[in-house]
Amino acid sequence: MTKKSITLEVDPTIMEKNMRIIEENPVEEEINKLLASVDTVPSKLVKPRPGMCVKTFTKPDNKKVFVNICLTEAIPCPRDITNEELMQILSSEDPSTYRVPMSIGEGRTEQDKSGLPTTVYDVAINPEFFKKIEKDDLFRTFFLTVVFEGLQDKYQFEIDMQKFCVLKNRKSIGTLQSHRIQIRDVQNCEEAMKPPLIEEIGDQKTSKIVEIPEPKKKEIVYRLRREPPTGEIEYLLAEFQIPATMDLKDVNLEVGEDRVVLDLEGMYNPVDFFLPCSVDQEVIDAQLNRNNDMLSVKMPVIH
Repeated sequence: MTKKSITLEVDPTIMEKNMRIIEENPVEEEINKLLASVDTVPSKLVKPRPGMCVKTFTKPDNKKVFVNICLTEAIPCPRDITNEELMQILSSEDPSTYRVPMSIGEGRTEQDKSGLPTTVYDVAINPEFFKKIEKDDLFRTFFLTVVFEGLQDKYQFEIDMQKFCVLKNRKSIGTLQSHRIQIRDVQNCEEAMKPPLIEEIGDQKTSKIVEIPEPKKKEIVYRLRREPPTGEIEYLLAEFQIPATMDLKDVNLEVGEDRVVLDLEGMYNPVDFFLPCSVDQEVIDAQLNRNNDMLSVKMPVIH
């Protein structure tokens, strides 16, 4: 998804006093079904940090592509194996038994050092695994091959596997984008380093175990509807209930061609869902009504 920054304007007359319950038509019902299927797996939004930047080229048009390898502890680390084990796995009948967890972001246009537009992708991995590929040529070549194959499969274009280089003086091109990471039951390589949630209080005779629960984040109330309710869709309207205590500077809204992400700093889970049709990012209208603390995002549909 190509993300576009949205400017929020405060307009006390933009929306109704309170949210109304409206009767769903079949099309809107399908939209709500799509929304209901969002985030079936727990996830969180993370901002990775730079690791290294790789330049490669597409085939057959030989267009330049940059891949930012970025780092976040939210990505699990693959199991640690030796070079000999890796060679055995790659030569086996099922090399997919060794997997490298990663998050492949959407492509976007940035400028290279010459000021020319070029396509950039962000790929997030665990920082401990990054240390391994930094110092081991075999693992680095294997990892980049996996990354290139992942980009090809996801975005349906071909990369010249033999024509790439790691930039020496730049760790990334452009601004790294946030990644939504699904929280799955995977052993993280740094899990053993985390402080325990169990604390012992008092001396040995009177000690007791106290469990310190993690704070539970609140959910943002929102809905998505189409306008007009029948006939050809002109635009989609997303409405979010923004807490009155939330400052405007802490509201981060990103709208892509087919995806919406709303992140509120603090004790609220981000909202992240795909749209049922493509929208025009150039004319997105987002306004916040402080009379009822409602954020309205109007997204014209591309036909």
